[in-house]
Amino acid sequence: MTESLFLRNLWYFAMHGSFLKRGKLVSKEILGERIVFGRDEQNIPFALRDNCPHRGVPLSEGWYDGKEIQCCYHGWKFDHTGACTKIPALADEKFDCAKIRVFKYPCKEINGTVWIYIPRNKTQLQAAEERVPDLLIPAAEKFRFVEKVTMPANIDHSVIGLIDPAHVTFVHQSWYWRSAKKLKLKEKKFEPCGLGFKMSRHKPSSNSKGYSILKGETSTEINFQLPGNRFEHIRVGNHEIVSITCLTPINENETELNHIFYASFSFVKYLWWPLRYLGKQFIHQDLHVFQKLQRGLESKPTLMLIGEPDAQARWYHELKREWDMSQQNNTPFENPVKEKMLHWIT
Repeated sequence: MTESLFLRNLWYFAMHGSFLKRGKLVSKEILGERIVFGRDEQNIPFALRDNCPHRGVPLSEGWYDGKEIQCCYHGWKFDHTGACTKIPALADEKFDCAKIRVFKYPCKEINGTVWIYIPRNKTQLQAAEERVPDLLIPAAEKFRFVEKVTMPANIDHSVIGLIDPAHVTFVHQSWYWRSAKKLKLKEKKFEPCGLGFKMSRHKPSSNSKGYSILKGETSTEINFQLPGNRFEHIRVGNHEIVSITCLTPINENETELNHIFYASFSFVKYLWWPLRYLGKQFIHQDLHVFQKLQRGLESKPTLMLIGEPDAQARWYHELKREWDMSQQNNTPFENPVKEKMLHWIT
């Protein structure tokens, strides 16, 4: 079985909460679906299909007063649940407008970030609450926004780039991170975890300078989860740092990358702007190589995955196939990844 490009019945990162203002609508394309986001009267995010059911005009092109969305074409109004509340041209006062509904997606704000659940069909919403992602920090804490870029590649190429250990030496060469002149053999233990796999907790590599500024006993655990989220959890003494990269498919040719960051250190707020600058630089290094990748893929070359450095890419495709099969057959998901020690040089 060849897995689908897009996985459904899963939560996707939509945006950092700071991008969703009260009284404003935000239109986004996710998995090829047009979706409009807003905040209701209680400031809770909602997500609706971005089409008026009357003639299909995007609801995001209309007006929103913080309570109802009004279509710009014929003035139909809808509340945040998707129910129609008014059809101005309709003279029949007995007609129940609420029978007309715009599809509403499950939507949640978690630690200051907005997530959306994309179902296979409208009847497959019952498992949404069970699959809400755990972002690893206390419920009252919020992530800082680092950067958002559009990768000119589909979700598969984007994920493989995200979890690929071999590109770091060549794409991310810098004085503050790593040099191609100081390569070392890495041996890391991996194990299955949830809808993905994790690199078991370990002491950071000595040739990764970025970790060297952290004072105290330092360890890190890196976790990848479907549909395309990479979590790094760093412990420094009694403190913690959580860095999350989220890949959200826009369509078959583009993927949005969002990076968010949390640290329990009180002094981080004073160093935030230089830290954010370095994070953005790191992300744009990936973007630049993906722009080159896009040009290379135009000729549709034959591609390959070789040895242990590409093991995580193979696991990703196995996980996708297993998830697809479990959702199509309505059977429990069984993680196909086995515990293994991987070796590579970076």
